[in-house]
Amino acid sequence: MIDVKELSLKTKDIRILYVEDEEAVREQTTMILSMLFEHIDTAFDGEDGWNKYKNGEYDAVFTDISMPRMDGLELTRRIKEQNRMQKVIIISAYNTADYLFQAIELGVDGFILKPIEMERMLITIEKLATDINNSKFIQKYHENLEKELEEKTKIIQRQLVINKLTGLQNRYALSQTLENIESEKALYIINIDNFDSINTIHGYENGNKVIRAVSQMLSTKLQKNDQLFYLDGDEFAILSDTTDCKSCERFAKELQLSIETLPIRLDINTINITASIAIAKGKNELLKHAHIALKEAKRKGKNRIQLYHENLTIEKLQEQIQTFSPIIRKAIEADSVVPFYQPIVDNRTHKISKYECLARIITQDGIYSPFHFIDVAQMIGLLPEITKIMIDKSFQKFQKNDYSFSINITEIDLNHNYLDEYFSIKLQEYQIDPKRVVLEVLEGISTIGMTKALEQLKKLQDMGSALAIDDFGAQNSNFGRVQTMNVDFIKIDGSFVKNIDKDEKSYSIVKSITEFSKSIGAEVVAEYVHSEAVQKKVEALGIEFSQGYYFGEPKQDLTVL
Repeated sequence: MIDVKELSLKTKDIRILYVEDEEAVREQTTMILSMLFEHIDTAFDGEDGWNKYKNGEYDAVFTDISMPRMDGLELTRRIKEQNRMQKVIIISAYNTADYLFQAIELGVDGFILKPIEMERMLITIEKLATDINNSKFIQKYHENLEKELEEKTKIIQRQLVINKLTGLQNRYALSQTLENIESEKALYIINIDNFDSINTIHGYENGNKVIRAVSQMLSTKLQKNDQLFYLDGDEFAILSDTTDCKSCERFAKELQLSIETLPIRLDINTINITASIAIAKGKNELLKHAHIALKEAKRKGKNRIQLYHENLTIEKLQEQIQTFSPIIRKAIEADSVVPFYQPIVDNRTHKISKYECLARIITQDGIYSPFHFIDVAQMIGLLPEITKIMIDKSFQKFQKNDYSFSINITEIDLNHNYLDEYFSIKLQEYQIDPKRVVLEVLEGISTIGMTKALEQLKKLQDMGSALAIDDFGAQNSNFGRVQTMNVDFIKIDGSFVKNIDKDEKSYSIVKSITEFSKSIGAEVVAEYVHSEAVQKKVEALGIEFSQGYYFGEPKQDLTVL
């Protein structure tokens, strides 16, 4: 248990900026932080925080993620661009892989999850205070004790490159080593799977026992000229002269097996662990490439080995962000985000009864579909802006006719808690009957069941809008949750529909989803109907609606059959 009074001695001279948009949370958390910090400035959102940061001097910034005008990730990005050594701690209820991945990429120095657990917060702040005070000590040392520079610099340099817990060289030492390599090397990153769970379940002292046990075992596995490093947290690194692919993979498998079979005794329990291992080869950017490979390994699961190559999914994602981030921002500024409309045919009348509104970005280089930019828009915090544009322009289009139309809504939109108010404004502005509007959400929302998202959906349904579950069957379907959501339409994922005229398994899946939908009173839309043969199967199953290129591709103007 950390002594608050003792910790406050370390933190009393540290200046912090706390950024939180919810007033009650800001006041409550500020009271907690004031127990430790004497110098606290607060900001009511990201933009206010950025202005105060530029005009002030802070040792650390604590920030929420989800905020209006500028979210915490964008604030962190700007701060790190201005001062990459600035300490930034995230305090947020967001703990999904996407948010954590973005925060790690930005180089945040710690996470405190809401609701705040006092002991975990104190541990994070103690580490932060230690880092800051060490930095201040080194700075003061260089300024005031120049006469003793040579001898004491040696002591500090050793503290900088050697990790106290393991006695191994640390991340800084690895960075210095990599800057000076002259021949090709292989770098292994060994990441202990689910290490946070070990700390949570067994305590941090037992977590340290695991780290020491793994470091001792890895020390016995080194080959000639290999160097072993501890990179903090749950990661080790081995730098090796051996770069042959088969030899690298064989060595990685040996390491994995040794870790799997390493019995670790924690108090009265003995546990076994696994590790994901990434390998990068070459002379340049080895650490960057190894971490990209590690992210890919983690994306696939645990206890994986991944060799870096340029076609990794994570590498492509980073390239996609670099390419499309400026395109998205420019498209929003230039008003070149536009709806395209794909017809949906009523199989009972064989006439178009409604349209789906699909986002496109039009540039001089061509037309981009959501496949290219939606994920990037979500990562850079601009997805709600695109949704608002789609709502406004779609409402404007359909005010001149009587067709129903559907608009895609994401979990991000729902959790931003703006949709019911924005819908009300636009319904009134364009005099649209809400019964004509169908809200399409991915079935994942029914699986995740986020409270805010479901509350928003209920408000929109109460206005009169219908609800459709899009791409049903593509994820882990939660039939019970869908049933309780009073769904009006279920859109069967096109990957099943497109082959129902040829593939019995696809046909059976579509038939089962159709029967389930009818049992809960929801009508069915078959997506990806691309041929007459598929359409005949759809009609034979009694599916009410069809959508696909057989009837019309998405266009800027409404299709007429």
